[in-house]
Amino acid sequence: VRLVRGLRPNSVLLVTNRHRQLSDNLRAIEQALAADSTFEVRQCLLNTRPRPRLVRLVEEWRLIATMAWTEYTVIDDYLSAVYSIRLRPGAHLVQVWHGAGAFKRVGFSRRRRTGGPAPTSLAHRNYTAVAVSGTTVRENYAEAFGVSLDRVYATGTPRTDRFFDRDQQAQLRAELYAKLPFLVDRRVIIFAPTFRGKGKASAHYPADFLDLAALGASLSPDDVVLIKMHPFVKQTPTIPAQYSTQIFDVSEIPELTDLLLVCDLLITDYSSVIFDYALLERPILFYVPDLAAYKSGRGLYYDFDDYAYGPVVADFASLVAALDSVEVDQAKVRQFRERFLDRCDGQATRRFIETILTPGSPSIQQESGVAT
Repeated sequence: VRLVRGLRPNSVLLVTNRHRQLSDNLRAIEQALAADSTFEVRQCLLNTRPRPRLVRLVEEWRLIATMAWTEYTVIDDYLSAVYSIRLRPGAHLVQVWHGAGAFKRVGFSRRRRTGGPAPTSLAHRNYTAVAVSGTTVRENYAEAFGVSLDRVYATGTPRTDRFFDRDQQAQLRAELYAKLPFLVDRRVIIFAPTFRGKGKASAHYPADFLDLAALGASLSPDDVVLIKMHPFVKQTPTIPAQYSTQIFDVSEIPELTDLLLVCDLLITDYSSVIFDYALLERPILFYVPDLAAYKSGRGLYYDFDDYAYGPVVADFASLVAALDSVEVDQAKVRQFRERFLDRCDGQATRRFIETILTPGSPSIQQESGVAT
């Protein structure tokens, strides 16, 4: 019956298979759309846990059936179920990728690399619009998703709007302090590396990259370390019992962006969290013991020096030694922001809605390659 009636005007389906709730970009979009009665908004939370094939097929069938009458379907990651679909006339499939900027290679940018797609793969190619953080990365995403450049819109990354809203920041900090009261009046160090491996099935973080006993021994009483592994990594870090009041695994908290609001020092590697974090202009330390192997394997879009706006260390002893001496190079951070985040200005969610979720999009005119 719904197929006969056609698409529902201004219907929006927000789909994720990353967490058990909407987070990051999709959460920001949902909150903005909730205040606009023009849109009919639905969610599709695909199960993130392993489950029988029949259960997975039923979930995917329900998704496709809902897409059949939805005008705008918005996803935030790779989603195999939608790539063989031929969209109905007037329907849109929008990718608002979970990572800002362009750091480690994704999609067809990994072609001929380990874990990359086959040249004939249908993955990503049917997006009608892609939202990205800035003008300079539009070509990177067009290549990654195998779409024409005119489908890639520099709207900005919706979740970054919270970094320009002091009231929202205060509310989010209060919520975090209520959930994690041991953070209050402490120096918060967040360790948030990306995964290693070909993809979701093989994702891991090498245990020999971590020496939590050495890290714990180096901490002052006012320090607390939060370990936030990539959502693909299922292994739990082993925290020495004597440091269990200072080192915590918070990988189950979906919103890394929220955690950044209470972060005093970020330790990471090739994770796109560096783009969000740059908006806060706070200390960062790059821990990359496998830099040469990562560059030749997974690969980066630009030289690593273009990303490293803080000190770089290659071994854990150097990481520990650097914890109390990391300073912010304000000029380098701002240059980085201008290069990769020129559309992250507190208006990204509004720009996303007005540019993409409006009648006639995504054929909206772009001036100088920037979605207006």
